[in-house]
Amino acid sequence: MAACGTLPEASRDEAYTRAQNPIQSARALLASAADQASPERDQTRVRAARLLADNGRPGEAEAALKEVNAAVLAIPDLADYSLLHARLALADERFFEARGLLANDRLASSVGEMSAPQRREWHRLRGELLALLGDDLASVAEHSQLAALLQDEDERLAVHDRIWHSLSQMPEPALRTAVRAGGDPTVNGWLQLALATRSGQGDIARQLNRIETWRQGNPGHPAARLLPTSLQQAAAARGELPGSVALLLPLRGDLAAAAEPLRDGILAAYYDAMAGGGKPPVIRIHDTADSDINALYDRAVADGAELVIGPLAKDRLQALMARTDLPVPVLGLNYVDDTPNPHANLYQYGLAVGDEARQLADRAWIEGRRSALVIRPDAGWGTTAFESFRGHWESKGGLLLTTAPYRNGQIDYTGFLQSALLLADSQARANRLMGALGKKVSYIPRRRKDVDMVLLLAYPDHGRQFKPTLDFLFASDLPVYATSHIYAGSPNPSQDQDLDGIQFTAMPWTIPGLADHDLTPGEPLAPAFRNLFAMGVDAYRLHQWLGLLRALPDSSLQGQSGSLAMGSGNRVVRTLPLAAFSNGRVVVAPTVAAGERSPGR
Repeated sequence: MAACGTLPEASRDEAYTRAQNPIQSARALLASAADQASPERDQTRVRAARLLADNGRPGEAEAALKEVNAAVLAIPDLADYSLLHARLALADERFFEARGLLANDRLASSVGEMSAPQRREWHRLRGELLALLGDDLASVAEHSQLAALLQDEDERLAVHDRIWHSLSQMPEPALRTAVRAGGDPTVNGWLQLALATRSGQGDIARQLNRIETWRQGNPGHPAARLLPTSLQQAAAARGELPGSVALLLPLRGDLAAAAEPLRDGILAAYYDAMAGGGKPPVIRIHDTADSDINALYDRAVADGAELVIGPLAKDRLQALMARTDLPVPVLGLNYVDDTPNPHANLYQYGLAVGDEARQLADRAWIEGRRSALVIRPDAGWGTTAFESFRGHWESKGGLLLTTAPYRNGQIDYTGFLQSALLLADSQARANRLMGALGKKVSYIPRRRKDVDMVLLLAYPDHGRQFKPTLDFLFASDLPVYATSHIYAGSPNPSQDQDLDGIQFTAMPWTIPGLADHDLTPGEPLAPAFRNLFAMGVDAYRLHQWLGLLRALPDSSLQGQSGSLAMGSGNRVVRTLPLAAFSNGRVVVAPTVAAGERSPGR
């Protein structure tokens, strides 16, 4: 008898769906929607779109959603529509479109009218997208609300780990500014915990003490009850710290000038840890100049070293990599990218331009760029950066347009860029037109339209010529990205105004407000040596966190040379803050979330 009864509309749809192929069911729903009135018609289309999306037909799902009049939907149906549409946009990397869908004012003001699963998905998607777009503070707020909705401890821990990852990307001044601004008490507690750990990064024991002090002062905070995984494992890492470290650096020869600021940075971090009440390891310095690196490593181990930092030269690090065994871990101060690392306890860390190039590719891609013109020098570092960018860019599906490398001795780049921008083709078209008409015509040259960004690999002197020339040649609308080489490291507004608008990866110490003035060289240094000093500071701090970074690939250490994380092959990967030139001065670049570009595909 029950089977002969009349089913409610939603139940009829569900029964029909179970009886049919899901794709056929979705198409049948869409066909029936044509005869329905709004808002029933729009509700049916949303249900059909969900079926299509769940069964591998995202294109058909989007087509169905585009026919929906979202303005007439009640909150639960509007949430279904917006969440599904945002997921499809994110899957297709249309980040700005997803942002618009997840910023719906009606939904944002009516979250309480959503179902529990919808609320969780709302905060999850918003949190992940905001983190991707660089708005870490807003991401923390969304994930904090998500965690409060979860009952399962493992799920809450996973969200706490996402919160901690976002906090680890925020520079210390940004954390302090956010704390002063007040706001949500739970978010503020997270910020204060991040600040407490940030100042103790050079010494695990000191950081653990600060964490415990914070927990005692915030017993009701979610993180006090369930610390992020990396902070939980820091306690285990404390028991495995080396008591003796061997530092293998060249004190004589060609690399001695580079090794000196590296050594000074390591020792500065060492004495800073000691001044803070820590118990740093004994450090013994060994000169690698004219020494067999394998014999020197064995001697350091025999002398009681429990960790080796160095060597600096790539060939010497490669020689250690070729050993059959490494009884003591090694933190090499360079990269051997062309040789697989067979050792679980050999780590590689350096100032690789390839990391910067890949980071710029990610940033440009998220901003909606899809076709890049690369301008590069005829120099080794330019080739390395270009190849790293090309591999990462093309793996995403991006189009790459290149020019021949420019020479360091060039003075005028007008002809070089005219060729790259295909302005000669524009002139040829105008000449053909004038020939056909038999008279002169007024025309404006047009650059190529198959490019939507420029990657400029250049030092300041060359960059100051390239950017104005690009503007002159009708390419002022193209965004320009550059590596840290574009900035000399000290303010020079009168000359650097020619670089205005360029976004570039920057060493933290070069950006006003981000420098750690507690750990600076004792005397003025050239930018390259200042970078090596920062690398030395981080090399010392890394020695305590190597195991933790390896165990938790999503964790990171906010260092002097950038945010440090462990990549494949035990390769320490740097992520640098992004800066920009404005009126000749260096400023923190706006986050992607602050942009207005809608990329489309």
